[in-house]
Amino acid sequence: MRIPINEIKLNPGRREAEPEDIKNLADSIAELGLLNPITINQGHTLIAGRHRLEAAKLLGWAEIECTVTDLQGLQAELAEIDENFVRKNLPIIDFGNLLLRRKEIYETLHPETKATYEGGAYRGNQHREVGEKISPTSKGFVKDTAEKLGVSPRTVEIQIQIAKNLTSAAKEMIRGSDVKINKTNALKLSRLEPEQQEDAASQLVSGEINSLDEYKPYSVGNKVYATFPGSLIPKKSCVTYSISIRSPGKI
Repeated sequence: MRIPINEIKLNPGRREAEPEDIKNLADSIAELGLLNPITINQGHTLIAGRHRLEAAKLLGWAEIECTVTDLQGLQAELAEIDENFVRKNLPIIDFGNLLLRRKEIYETLHPETKATYEGGAYRGNQHREVGEKISPTSKGFVKDTAEKLGVSPRTVEIQIQIAKNLTSAAKEMIRGSDVKINKTNALKLSRLEPEQQEDAASQLVSGEINSLDEYKPYSVGNKVYATFPGSLIPKKSCVTYSISIRSPGKI
């Protein structure tokens, strides 16, 4: 159905649309028309199609073709996240955060697929009888996400590892930088100790190093330090030795 554009609402905190993508899409819609309607819920809140909506506004449309769905709450948020994954230029930090949120929602909606700390399927009897087998149609988060993204399960696992292990400080440094951090560097960064991540991220975004392979933390004994000055022994811990030098001659 066609809905007045000024009646369509956006959820708070929804990602901003990319101006360049909006302009390109508007040019395409002007030439070919709107090939895929946007998706809204019964309350006219946008579920999918932010760029299409903004392109229609740019073209001066008063109404836009919509598909109205019954999706609400977590299911609607899951659909919104899946639409965001289609974007090719999504920064690695934002992509990872979306993956973490998708995992949280998916396992809330499908608790029988959740893995326990012991490995394997969730066995909590508040969800199913003990010993009852999981339906063969049930998919774990990694498999479901990999299929939707068209990537391998290992790729999803790596992205989750990056998102979970990077510290907030390292994430903010990467997000606020104009330097694009690739997946390989982000993964290696996430494997550093938390106190080293900020230092290594700083060197990456400043161009001091181009790869985490160039980052060399300093070690003294069993301790590893992010910088050489941090590895120096404090003066109060120093031991003074007296050395006597004998003159050449007979001993």
